[in-house]
Amino acid sequence: KQWYQRRVRATLSHVSNSLIIKKPCDNFKISSCGNFILFTRDTRVRVINTCTCATFTRFTHDTELCAVALHPTMNLAAVADVNGRICLLNDWIVKGCEEVAVQHWHANQVGGMGFAPRSDVLFSGGAESVLVKWLDGQPQFLPRIGGGIQHVLCPESGDIVVLVTADTALHIVNLNTWSVKFKLCNILKRPRDIGGKTSVSTNIASSGTDVVFSSTPGYLQVFDVEKREHKITVDITNQNQSTGHVRNKKLSYIDITHFKVSNDGEWLVTVERRDDGFVTPENRLKFWRKEETGYTLKTCVDPPHTKLTTSLSLGATASPTAVTTSTDCSVKVWLCAEEEDSWSLAQVLKHRHGPAYTSVISADGSVVVVAFKGVVVLYATDTWEVKAEVPQSISRVDQIFLSGYYLLTSSKDLISVWDLTSVSLCWEVSASVSYILALPDKTFLAFESRKSVTDAFLFGVKSAAPLAVHKFVCPGVVEGACLVDGAEEGEKVVMLNREHELYSLSHNAPPPLAITEREHQDTASIFTQLLKISAAPSVIQPDFKHNSAATVASSVLNVSSNALPPLSAICSNVLSDFLPQKIVSIN
Repeated sequence: KQWYQRRVRATLSHVSNSLIIKKPCDNFKISSCGNFILFTRDTRVRVINTCTCATFTRFTHDTELCAVALHPTMNLAAVADVNGRICLLNDWIVKGCEEVAVQHWHANQVGGMGFAPRSDVLFSGGAESVLVKWLDGQPQFLPRIGGGIQHVLCPESGDIVVLVTADTALHIVNLNTWSVKFKLCNILKRPRDIGGKTSVSTNIASSGTDVVFSSTPGYLQVFDVEKREHKITVDITNQNQSTGHVRNKKLSYIDITHFKVSNDGEWLVTVERRDDGFVTPENRLKFWRKEETGYTLKTCVDPPHTKLTTSLSLGATASPTAVTTSTDCSVKVWLCAEEEDSWSLAQVLKHRHGPAYTSVISADGSVVVVAFKGVVVLYATDTWEVKAEVPQSISRVDQIFLSGYYLLTSSKDLISVWDLTSVSLCWEVSASVSYILALPDKTFLAFESRKSVTDAFLFGVKSAAPLAVHKFVCPGVVEGACLVDGAEEGEKVVMLNREHELYSLSHNAPPPLAITEREHQDTASIFTQLLKISAAPSVIQPDFKHNSAATVASSVLNVSSNALPPLSAICSNVLSDFLPQKIVSIN
């Protein structure tokens, strides 16, 4: 308590000091006695005396400093610079502290450091994802930790080291076995310094209560929405991981551009690509089967197309079927041989309109729809003949949906619905939609971003007018969405935004308003009951982040028209309280 009071006094005394207020410091450590705070500022190591509120410069380095560590019992400190060098400082409290050693292994910026509590052993980690143990100036390594190491903590027990990595995961390292003992992670976020020209998949797929989405480069993460916990991570590309910059250039990884999960969750199909702009691009199509321990690779096609693979769709015709499209003007159909448990090429489709951009397989497996440049073509899966061609007013279609005899196409700023019986345009509307999700009741959910939030519009194929509007479903731009079966809350929509965050939206309608007759009461109690009735649970139920913008008015307006009672039934009880009671005398 006394140390906390001294620290508060020191903070209040330095309110006008630009060292603390105008340029905050993230790299600081507090001594075990609580009387000193050591921090770095550019190339200097400074110390604050919390008793006298005085600030001193103890050491000056030739490069910008980025990390600092203090020994809990010895008068020993360690500072690291952006080039990976670690400097050990002895007697850092004294004004003339000296540099006793310089240790250098890290090629990138050091993220975190920590001293063992009962010895002078130093642990360090950085963007290389390697934990380094410095014993008598000699390094020992524990590689492949995960993302880049950002923080290192050495508890008083002395037998473990706790690491926090850039992919928001927590690792506990057992020092006796020198291995990762436990890993705790929620949503593994992608690092921001990924180079190359590969377009990473932002899709999200569901299998029961699990959702699958892209994680760190080359990995897919399986997340249980019902339990809200991480399940497994699937290594798709099987490559060594490293982060940060090498010789002032960004690293280019083999990354996942497309993936699909079958409806029963039995098959996972992925497309991976690496293109750094210098060497020949790498393209692979992989088919994975689900087993007890995860997904096992069954077939690998290298390469599936001579040029960029633009889309991947998965469905079932006579057997499990996958369709890939490419800018090499070809559409390839892949079938699974159940007896051999492998996939092979069954059909190659081409069209005079050049490159193919996207495709979809109908629910019954009788039709495959492919979007070429300026036209959408329907193929029959029994003969693979062209059944219909639907011209488009735009050159590239991003998404295709089939709903009965209707065809819905979506591009960057245009949504169109066509009647396939007459091959005629039903309606067309201009809208900047980031993603469209098809729902089981033959309706669609369109996500439109405005400023820093996203709104959801529920609509059908027969009219462009929305059936319902959900405001503020999540912050940022929604780049993928899927429907998940929930045991307790029923089906709900899970959304993945650009910041790699998950949000959920319940599609169940709120209960209808009560229309039971009430006795004559005073005006205050009448409006109290109205507010209680209107405060029914809203349609918008973000499970991962609380949305405080859902108001009573939105819950009433989001109710469908057939659930509302007549206007006379709503107003009659209110108006009757303002009118004098009718007294009838009986003679």
